[in-house]
Amino acid sequence: MPHDSDWYWALVAVGYGLLLPAIANLHVRQRAVRDSGAFLATAAGTVAVAVGIASSASGGLVIPAVFVRGVWWWTSGKMWAETNVLPRPVGYVTMGLALIAIALSLAAYPLKMDIIWIFEREVLGAWTLLLAVALYRSGR
Repeated sequence: MPHDSDWYWALVAVGYGLLLPAIANLHVRQRAVRDSGAFLATAAGTVAVAVGIASSASGGLVIPAVFVRGVWWWTSGKMWAETNVLPRPVGYVTMGLALIAIALSLAAYPLKMDIIWIFEREVLGAWTLLLAVALYRSGR
């Protein structure tokens, strides 16, 4: 699974790196409504970035990356759905993706599901675009 292309690593660095300002922005918004949820969402989001980068180099880390992302998405999505930090539909979509991520990560190893890497990369990319639109439109 490791890639030798400089472009691949540049895109990994930029893609995951650009999640960090979004996580910081979300921390401030979430902290205004729920400290414990804000802390867990920020910690899980930061770990999801670190493990996501590592899983790009080592396929053995894809399952933990997807599981941690599920925890991050569940915590954030639940908070958005309950508090309207971001539009509630974004929260519900995020919670749904979290359930899929956690279920896939728990089933992937025993069922030998090599396809989980698609969830790890492509779904994260699509969700990140949804998050960017939601953050832009909320204008805070």
